[in-house]
Amino acid sequence: MGPFLSKRTFGVEIEVFHFPYGFFLPIDSGVMPPYRLPDEMLHAFRDAGLALGRDENSWRFVEDHSIMGGRGVELQSPPLGGEEGIRQVENTLDILERFGAGVNGSCGFHVHHHARDFGARELANLVRLMATWEPRIYRAIPGNQGRVEKTCKPLSLELMRLLEKREYPSLESMEEAWYGDADPAHREVRYHDTRYHGLNLHSYWFRGTVEFRYMKGTLKGEVAGDWIVFTHAIMETAAGKEEGAMPLAEAFFERFKGSLSGAF
Repeated sequence: MGPFLSKRTFGVEIEVFHFPYGFFLPIDSGVMPPYRLPDEMLHAFRDAGLALGRDENSWRFVEDHSIMGGRGVELQSPPLGGEEGIRQVENTLDILERFGAGVNGSCGFHVHHHARDFGARELANLVRLMATWEPRIYRAIPGNQGRVEKTCKPLSLELMRLLEKREYPSLESMEEAWYGDADPAHREVRYHDTRYHGLNLHSYWFRGTVEFRYMKGTLKGEVAGDWIVFTHAIMETAAGKEEGAMPLAEAFFERFKGSLSGAF
């Protein structure tokens, strides 16, 4: 199991610009066909054991118009787990960097963790945890202010006010505080505006994951791996696995800060 405290799966979204493709059409619902990749890059993914495809069980390339600088693309992973999952992420970042992709201030590195086992208590625990961690995270990541203001905003004030009133409010009341209304139709909107928080809980109601959007774009495997383990430990702390979870979060956050220092 290594540093992982459970078999909770995760997935990543890797945003890059200057991606080495010439013509990616046709695009099917925003997904780019892997056969349009340069042959050398396609072989590199295959040699690393990374399955490229168009569905959510494959590594897949999707268009992303929020990325500035030209030829922006987002690479989404399938559900991953444990150290093997981190190895896949590291190999993917290595290939992207080797073939000339880059990151800039408009790029992010997003991590989703499976959260269908989370109820009201666990979700409230998570929000309170992140209220203490957010200032440290924002201070640790250099040159991130533009993204903080646009795509990884601090925690919802309405949700925080609700948690100040009640220790463990209902899921329904937390949902209403998050969205600002009681209409469940927002669950069907993939790109709902509320997702642009560092801790994205729209993803919880939309697809059953919690998304951590705080991290800016990176192609460094060590940075990505430390961030994944840190956010995993936060999830396990919120889930009630207090023994070992918080020390793991602290240890890997310090590792994460150390790996960041040489990455930018």
